[in-house]
Amino acid sequence: AIVDHPKTAMISFTGGTETARHIARAAAPRFIPIIFELGGKSPNIVFADADLAAAAKGVTSAIFGSGGQSCVAGSRLFVESSIYDEFMARVRTEAAKIKAGDPLAKDSTIGPMASFIQRARVEKYVDIAREDGGKITLGGTRPDGPEYEAGAYYLPTIVEGLPHSSRVVQEEIFGAVLVALPFDTTEEVIDLANDTEFGLAAGIWSKDVTKAWKTGRAIGAGTVWINTYKQLSIAAPFGGYKDSGLGREKGLQGLRAYQQSKSLYLGGFQG
Repeated sequence: AIVDHPKTAMISFTGGTETARHIARAAAPRFIPIIFELGGKSPNIVFADADLAAAAKGVTSAIFGSGGQSCVAGSRLFVESSIYDEFMARVRTEAAKIKAGDPLAKDSTIGPMASFIQRARVEKYVDIAREDGGKITLGGTRPDGPEYEAGAYYLPTIVEGLPHSSRVVQEEIFGAVLVALPFDTTEEVIDLANDTEFGLAAGIWSKDVTKAWKTGRAIGAGTVWINTYKQLSIAAPFGGYKDSGLGREKGLQGLRAYQQSKSLYLGGFQG
């Protein structure tokens, strides 16, 4: 009804890709300008020369913060093969520290999911991971105890050993599920990072600024963080490539999206 209303002059929508397609079709007859901020399957890339302690903490918060219910969640983790086992041990250690519980409780660090329907969706993807030959190396279940019965709680989950073609690697889950894969070369990880329908965000961890910068430029994502994650500024445009969105919010580009330009010529006057 809002999209069809004759006084609707512009649409800014944040949500799922399929819903956005319906909105775009409804807005098309009147050529209403649109900004879409949609989903993601954001890669986090850890090179062998990274500060592994800092990267492990960053990778953990990138996916498990907000219970993974974030469009920019770093849900695909690519780790250079030479450090894969060591680094994944660090990530599992960090993730195991996360305590599920009432968000108002001082000792809890992850609350319930937004709904029981969303938890069921996450559980479905974890089942798919098992069917595809993935190994659940952390979590993969609900926490035990009567205190968790009232909420849609799910433990932080790490999946390893999946092919990159798996739905669990390719599709947005919107939950606390991290998929980890090794890589050997910069060229390979760039190809893997870009091998998805999404392009919202990405993270790179390396002490080599030149390598990190070149890798960031090669990744098709609207926001790329180097040695940090989820750092945002109202002054910086935000949005995605491909199925992650259309247009930009924030920054000068975001402000201009809500304006229309006009050229007004004046002539024929004397004096």
